[in-house]
Formats: sequence, structure tokens, C-alpha cells
Amino acid sequence: MNFSENINPIGRWLITVAGLFLAAGAILLPGEAHAVVNCAPLQVLGAVDTGADSDADGFTDFQECNGISTVGTNPVEFKWCGSTVNGVPPTRDRCLDPDSRDLFVILARASASVFPEGFNAFLPVTFYGVNFTGLNALGLAVHQLNSDQADLDRFVAPVAPLVTRPKAVRVSESLDANGTILGNCQWGTPLGLDGCVIYTQRAQNFIASTCGSASIQTPAGAPSTLEQVVLAYSTYLVLHESGHSLGGLTGDYNSRFGGYHYKPGAGLVMEQAVTYTVKGGKCTFYISPNWNVTLDPPQVRLQ
Repeated sequence: MNFSENINPIGRWLITVAGLFLAAGAILLPGEAHAVVNCAPLQVLGAVDTGADSDADGFTDFQECNGISTVGTNPVEFKWCGSTVNGVPPTRDRCLDPDSRDLFVILARASASVFPEGFNAFLPVTFYGVNFTGLNALGLAVHQLNSDQADLDRFVAPVAPLVTRPKAVRVSESLDANGTILGNCQWGTPLGLDGCVIYTQRAQNFIASTCGSASIQTPAGAPSTLEQVVLAYSTYLVLHESGHSLGGLTGDYNSRFGGYHYKPGAGLVMEQAVTYTVKGGKCTFYISPNWNVTLDPPQVRLQ
């Protein structure tokens, strides 16, 4: 089903995002509990990769215990989380753990990106008074890559025996200003079709034209700026569209909300639309960084 949404006024004003959904509601179960992996036997000389993947994230226990170098033209190393450099362990976004799920996401920034250099959409960051925490609430450790740090087909690691080779999710920033859709993505898993796109110039243009001469304020009533709203909304778009490549998210397909979305104004990352108000000379957007911590994590699928 090819579903697209436009910017339309519905009750409280809405900005909408789109998802292209390629499958319908399979029954998804939470990942099974597993014992803590003992990395020591996998790190000795001559140890063999048996293909065991205890946390079902697509990377074998052997790979996660020994670390990998990505297979792009500009490879980057990710060590085992139990290792140290000069006595200091790596941060979770820079290491692999066989006991918790790892996900790689390529953020392909535009040449004149709204995001600052070095921006990571999956680390804690605050814009417009909105505190984003990436995909932490979904139980995923996200490793953000540039386009040249994985191969053209989004493969991240070398081939391993007996497992499906994992891919990164790719979210591309477009500066195309023609159109009303602010984001779209294939629905499925990271192994599925490529195609997450966020339209940051469209978002900026719409926010600017909507607010006009009205003063921009946060939902808490603090003065803010166009740049801050654009950064917050664009970060939200990255997270929202990534969610569509993690099993679609939300447990049920609901045609009233454009598919695998919550209703507009739900205050969740996977809501169908971001709401906003312009009244009394004040312009306010209600951008949520929150996941449904009860319903969303069990729906995550990486393979």
C-alpha cells in the first residue's frame, strides 16, 4: 500500500509525515530472554564464529565480542563494550554488546544540511525545549554512520557464517522544497527496501510561513527561534522515519491515522502528525520525543 499525507488543517493544525507501507500486520513477539554471553571463549586465538546471535540483532556473538570494522570506503571500528582504551571503556554508541541489541543508522546529511557538523540524531540532545533520547526507550543502542562508513547496499559488517548479513537503516536529508510531504520511508526492517527521506527545507519553509510575524514560543511558553523549531522537527523526522524501518512500530495498522501511526496529538514519536497552534501572536509547535514504552518496544524487528 502506498500511502502519502499532505499538510492539512484538521482541528488543531497539523504537520504530517508520510510512510510507505509494504506489509501488513504480522504478529510480532518480544525478543526472548537469554543468558549473559561469556565473551572469553570467543576471544581466544583460534575461536570460531558459530553464527550464534543471542540478542537477535543480526550481529553474531563472535562479532560483538571481538568488535568489527565497518565495510565502507571509510571504515570505522566498533570495539566490544567490555574492552577499554587506557582504562576507559567505550561509550555505548561506539561499542558492540552481545547482550543488548545494536542498530546502525546512516544519516545522509544534505550538502547544506540544517543539522550542525557532527550532529548525532540518536544521542541525547535538546532543541526547542524538547529533550530527545534517540531510540533508547526501544532498547536499541544506535551507531550513527556517514554514507561512506557502510557499503552502497547498507551492509555494515563482513559476512559471517549461518546468519543473515545485517544492514543499516538509511535516512537521507533532502532539500527539495517542492511538495508537502515532510518525510517518507519503507515499512519493514533494516533488511528491507531502502528509502527513508526527510525534507528539511520543506519543513523550514512551512514553519516560517505558518508562524509569519507571530513570535515563536516553546510549549512551556519560553521564547524560541525558527532555527530551534526546525532542528527539533528535523530530529523528530529522523526518529519517526527510522521507526518505520524497525518493523513499522505501533502494533496495529489504522487507516484513520495513515497506517502504522498513533493519532495526531498523542504526544508520541510515531503519531501521524505534529500539531501546532498560532494564536494571540504566538506560534507554538508540539513536537514529541517520546515513544510508547509499553507498545513500541515489543514491535521492534531488526531482521
